[in-house]
Amino acid sequence: MSNNYFRYTNQVCPVCNKDFSTDDDIVVCPLCGTPHHRDCYKQNGECGNYDKHNEGFRWSPAETLITETPTEAKTETQENPVFDEQNIPIPPLFGAGVNNPLSQFPKQIEEDIETAEVADFVQINAIKYIQNFFSGKVNKKSFNWAAFFFTPYWFFYRKMHKLGAIFLAITLLLSIGFSFIPSVQKLYTDMAEWTSKYNVEEINELSEEELASAYEEQKTFILENKTGAVLVFTQGVLSFALQIFVGFKANKWYYNHTTNNIRKIKKESTDPNQLRLLYFKTGGCSMGATFLAILANNMIVMAAEMLMTL
Repeated sequence: MSNNYFRYTNQVCPVCNKDFSTDDDIVVCPLCGTPHHRDCYKQNGECGNYDKHNEGFRWSPAETLITETPTEAKTETQENPVFDEQNIPIPPLFGAGVNNPLSQFPKQIEEDIETAEVADFVQINAIKYIQNFFSGKVNKKSFNWAAFFFTPYWFFYRKMHKLGAIFLAITLLLSIGFSFIPSVQKLYTDMAEWTSKYNVEEINELSEEELASAYEEQKTFILENKTGAVLVFTQGVLSFALQIFVGFKANKWYYNHTTNNIRKIKKESTDPNQLRLLYFKTGGCSMGATFLAILANNMIVMAAEMLMTL
């Protein structure tokens, strides 16, 4: 039986409209505290009372259905709609039907910042990042693979827009800037001609002598454009080095981004529920910003290619 079940005795899931039972895995909306069956929440994709969030809706059990200490239960739910019995905020979708994973960490990540506040701000993959944050205090060499593979888009996804813009500019400079160098342009032109002359199907049909001749021709193009080849190689090395650098620094930057924003938010309000609402709005992830960054990158690359053909 869930430790939190009695809070939801005789309560109804807003998605399937069925009563909660002792065996149900219950999760709560991080904004309004409405309980759901975990599967119902995932299937619906959002809170069953999502349309009421803008009105400041806070879930509380129906008074007529509460069998034990109705006043206390109602007050606790209204003040801390998604807190557990130890008054620790439960991050999104960790739910009341499972043990709170935050219990494995110290309560404070900084003197003025609770670990639970960081979880509310980070949201997606909160536990993984909190582990990185705590381990980063001991081991400074933590590595972020997501930032490594998705530089610079990871920054936009995590709402670090300034850093995202900086690394997007650097990435574009490395890719487009080298392409405007005449020796690199000539190498690309020669290789494009070779590729159009020997496509994959034709390569497979060539005899050994013809294949050797084709690759000798390719080798000649590269040797005739040594400067361009060296620059292309340099561009690749610099791009890879940039990704390595970002991978090693990303967790530290994200930690600073998280704690700095939490401190700013705490200056705006002292109400616990209002603070949590601001953490959820300011933190988390943004697919929209990521999409716009990808779109901007593609448009700039297309414009650069058009300029090179003029």
